Amino acid sequence: MRFTGNSDGATRDAAAPASPLEMLRSCHARTRHFVQLSRTLAEAVLVPPAEIAEAAAAVFRYFSHALPLHVADENQSLFPRVQSALPPGALLREAAETMVEQHLAIDELVAELLSLCDSLRHQPERLPSLAHRLQHVTAACGQIFAAHFHLEEAVIFPALPQLLTETQMQEIAHEMHQRRRPAAGTIHLVQ
Repeated sequence: MRFTGNSDGATRDAAAPASPLEMLRSCHARTRHFVQLSRTLAEAVLVPPAEIAEAAAAVFRYFSHALPLHVADENQSLFPRVQSALPPGALLREAAETMVEQHLAIDELVAELLSLCDSLRHQPERLPSLAHRLQHVTAACGQIFAAHFHLEEAVIFPALPQLLTETQMQEIAHEMHQRRRPAAGTIHLVQ
């Protein structure tokens, strides 16, 4: 078995999506990819330790670096604008509040996934003893992300172009890009 597609999405080309909705949907696609990679890792048998370590490191990188940026995009840029645009009790506002609440449950599962992948990237020979737990955590992540993404993709995202102004959408995109920009004076390694 060979693990493929281990890129954490850190590199971007000039054709990267620019609108906030495209960026959010792209994050969802990457998250689905890394949940699947985690599932593949959990089910791996007779795989060289170097490949196990590489896959675990890729999952660890994505969920420890990229996913928190996505959560910040939704919690800090999207949610406040939806909240201020709608009165309390509005269904879309409640959906956005649920989105933020779901992030807390996701964080708990991801913390366990990170712990497992951290162990495997440093000690890939532990996969047989951690596989069952990794399968369980990955299945739970798959379920919660499926429900979370459905709420966002079917309810929240389609309403945004009518709810928010073009200026607000541009502000969200700008904030998302800023979050991904390396801090001044730091060295940014691209793999």
